[in-house]
Amino acid sequence: MSEAVIFARTLLRLDGVGRVTAGRLLRHFGRYSELVQYPREQVLTRLKGVPRAAALVKQLFDRDAMEPHLQAAREDLAHLSAKRVALLTQREAAWPRGLNDLPASQRPLIMYAYGNVVCLTQPRVAIFGAPGLSVEAFEGAQRLARRILQGGGVVITGMAHGFDVALQKLAHAGPARYPGAVVADMGMAVLPKPMRPHVTAAVRAAGVFLSPFDMDHGPFAYDEKESALVRAALADAVVFADPQPDTPAARALAWAQEAERPVFVVGPPAPHLDEGIHRVTTSTDEDWVLEAAGLRPRSGEDG
Repeated sequence: MSEAVIFARTLLRLDGVGRVTAGRLLRHFGRYSELVQYPREQVLTRLKGVPRAAALVKQLFDRDAMEPHLQAAREDLAHLSAKRVALLTQREAAWPRGLNDLPASQRPLIMYAYGNVVCLTQPRVAIFGAPGLSVEAFEGAQRLARRILQGGGVVITGMAHGFDVALQKLAHAGPARYPGAVVADMGMAVLPKPMRPHVTAAVRAAGVFLSPFDMDHGPFAYDEKESALVRAALADAVVFADPQPDTPAARALAWAQEAERPVFVVGPPAPHLDEGIHRVTTSTDEDWVLEAAGLRPRSGEDG
């Protein structure tokens, strides 16, 4: 059981401590026992600008008061471990480093993972889409997803019925099964029943189910934006099928451009999109996506 995860869970139990403050502490101190070895003044310096920082430091150094929080975190983690749910923080080797590019206010403190976390070390492409896509965008996204999977890459999607489920089925429903990554916009414990077989199938195909939210969190509509940002940050290249303005996908697209991720669009031209975004319309365009993700296109591949 990771001491960093115990520390992170403990911090989030404290009144007035959010993930930004917890993230700052975790960045400097890998475990609670490490923090209390430092002079209080040094810990306070690490929290410069945090409201009521002095009161928080006083609480952190009260070992008797902290022990119930630490014990509760240990018990929570033992319960989750029994369910084969892994918790990752920035201190773990398995932490996807791309998440560190997100602003601190939008970066998860903990990622919950069920399944094969190792697949996140393979080249990854996040593909965004929503119901109501044009036929051109839907078919183009599926064709591209097949090539990514056959080339040894991992397709990252959300959990929406229709588009996301169709893309993940390409990974786990055929005779050849490929790992995929499904990112939830809610806690794992509140996953809707109709989505459970879909997630189970992805995990059985050596894929992974991920959530940036606590187990019982949500579902809330405003979390879709955070989930979309996480998906984009997890990826080596990001593809958007018919992206519409003022949507979580549009926010993810803007962030991916700011973070200098390779960004591609599948579907017809749209006046609200930056003309510099590479549109995927041919097999050669698909090659560019694969290469951007670190995959080598195979000659003669029919997609």
